[in-house]
This record gives sequence, C-alpha cells and structure tokens, in this order.
Amino acid sequence: MNELVALHEPWVTSNASEVLEVIESHGGQMFLDVEGLIVVEIDDGRLEQLNGELATQGCRLSNDLLHTL
Repeated sequence: MNELVALHEPWVTSNASEVLEVIESHGGQMFLDVEGLIVVEIDDGRLEQLNGELATQGCRLSNDLLHTL
C-alpha cells in the first residue's frame, strides 16, 4: 500500500540533489502540493529504511502536519 508523506525540514539545509536521489532510489514519486511543499508517494514498507538514509541528510518523511508561514 502506498502512503503520501511530506518532506520535513531541515531538508533545505541538506544537499537537495542527494536528498532527491535517495528518495528516488527507494521508489518514491515526488510532486508539489498546492502550498509548494514536496510530497512523496512511497510504499509503506520502504518508508522506515528511507527515513534511516534521509536522517544522514538531516531530514525525514512524515505525514505529520507541517506549519508554514
């Protein structure tokens, strides 16, 4: 089953191209939502491993609500 999750800060302080490559290597499909946030569609079974790799880049994927200004 696929899940939609948002890319959380502080990913903007990370190397963006490396973050996007890691997401793609795990089969994540990325798009922008209406607020311009990056949303990722990914298989539930891959999310934990993907977040483990993203932690080295200082970010994570989550379905937690984001607060934007």
